[in-house]
Amino acid sequence: MPILNPWAYTQTQFNDGKFSKATRNEYQLVSQKPYQSKKNPDDKGVTLNLLIIHDDMDYGVDKNGRKRDNNVLNTFEVTVLNGQPEVPFKKGEKVSLVGFIPEKSYVIGFDLLLRFRDVKKAGDLNGKN
Repeated sequence: MPILNPWAYTQTQFNDGKFSKATRNEYQLVSQKPYQSKKNPDDKGVTLNLLIIHDDMDYGVDKNGRKRDNNVLNTFEVTVLNGQPEVPFKKGEKVSLVGFIPEKSYVIGFDLLLRFRDVKKAGDLNGKN
């Protein structure tokens, strides 16, 4: 008989370092909306919808021998828990994510709930907006 409720003992983690390297940590801002956690009201910030503009990862080939596509022009959501209801960037501007928070980020099936401490203008070495 297999272990019952194995989900209680397992976890899936997102490899932010690998993702940031493959995407050069440069994304185009598509939209933003305020965020506040229902479970932890102190978790406030902004949810960003970002467009991937680079993807240097080689995903290999599928079972039919065709090269797998990359993530360029795909979008994804992240939540920036910086206490601010919006970021000072406009739609279309290039941004980089700062400070991945693994303890507040989750992978559930194929869904990613990614949390970061901040966002900055892409190419800004000082980390300031």
